[in-house]
Amino acid sequence: MYRIRGKRIFAVAALVCMLALLVLATGCTERQRKNLKHFKSDIIGLKRRVTLYDCNGKVIRTWQGRFKIEVQGGYISFIDDNGKDIKLSGTIVVEEL
Repeated sequence: MYRIRGKRIFAVAALVCMLALLVLATGCTERQRKNLKHFKSDIIGLKRRVTLYDCNGKVIRTWQGRFKIEVQGGYISFIDDNGKDIKLSGTIVVEEL
C-alpha cells in the first residue's frame, strides 16, 4: 500500500508540474516575453545585423553575428565576433535575425 501511495503522489506532482509549465508557456504576457528575450540577450546574445549608414543613406558598414547591444547615451556598443569592442553613433539599424 505504501508503494501505491508513493506512486500516486508522484503522478499527481508530475501532473501539477506539467500543468504549471503549460500555463506558463502559453500564458506569458508581452512583458514576460520581452524580459525573457533580454535575459537571453544578456547570457548568449542574439543573432543580429547592425548596419551603419551615412547621411545620404549609403551603407558604410554592416556587422552580423551573435552579440548583446548596449545603448550608452548617444551611441551603441557591442563586441563583434572577432572580439573587437565596436561603438557606433549616427544612423544605425539593428535587425534581429
